[in-house]
Amino acid sequence: MAFESLRQVVRAVIEETNIIRTVEPEEVYKMRTGSMDNKAGTNGQYFTTWDFANGMIRDMSMHTWYHFVELAENENVPLDQLYYIINLFDHPYSNYLRYSGFPRLGSLALALRQHLPSATSRKEAVDAVRAFCAYTNLLSAWCFHYFPWGLGTQEFSYESSIGPSPILPDKSRRIQIRDGRKIKLTWEGLGVTVNALLAVKENPELCDDIINALPFTILQDHAVIGGKSMYGWAPVVSTAPVHVKERQCDAPPGRIRFSQGTGNKFIVQYGEATEDIAMPVLGEVPSDDIDRLGAVGLHVLKSTFETKELIWLKVELA
Repeated sequence: MAFESLRQVVRAVIEETNIIRTVEPEEVYKMRTGSMDNKAGTNGQYFTTWDFANGMIRDMSMHTWYHFVELAENENVPLDQLYYIINLFDHPYSNYLRYSGFPRLGSLALALRQHLPSATSRKEAVDAVRAFCAYTNLLSAWCFHYFPWGLGTQEFSYESSIGPSPILPDKSRRIQIRDGRKIKLTWEGLGVTVNALLAVKENPELCDDIINALPFTILQDHAVIGGKSMYGWAPVVSTAPVHVKERQCDAPPGRIRFSQGTGNKFIVQYGEATEDIAMPVLGEVPSDDIDRLGAVGLHVLKSTFETKELIWLKVELA
């Protein structure tokens, strides 16, 4: 595809992002069904192609384009240096993915890199980089949802699931939400709605980013490593300063987190979490509604590992 200006490229990226917000991308569908035009994969199989692409898109969004946004917003980074860094680090991802099932992603990334130096201001450059980051985040969300995580439970389960938690939690470290802005979470199709509070005192700038994006509806998935949490990629690219973090293993059921650095995910913990990585505190579901989260969590767990049912979470002001 040919573009005559950066503005045209950004418009195409935004249009593509809007299309796939609620509809599975054609490239993801072709990947998971083995119907790619380019049948990449040795020995007549495409699982390795799918596995590589899933990991690369995740890394591309989390550890590449999100950091490009941070660099673009940093006025101490000259724009010509920014363009050099983007060319250097994006090409290995987008060029491989172009070959391996994602030609549209590859062509949009190439066009953006080619036209980015024509930006007439830092703001125009920031907006372009932000748009592409949001696009890769959403691609990552769909790739995650449809990846066959159930293979793990079938073939790669521990001999015994009984044993000590890998990390000992410390409840004394739990963050207390002093006050909050009321929001409402509704798992559409499951008939479950709970109230929640945003930690506007603890992380005001982060909460502002979320509030300004409300209402939004996101595809719900389950954590595959860290325990009883469910999440979705939010239509937000937040670089807000974070003042308060909490280790996941210390957090109580009902904790709401926002992970800027792993795709801008809106996370709801409904039980024990095992990771000791500290993440930004976004809010909490009050104790009155926590019991309702368990059934939702189990439903989402089954969707992620087995059925691939589309479960949507609507987040709005109460």
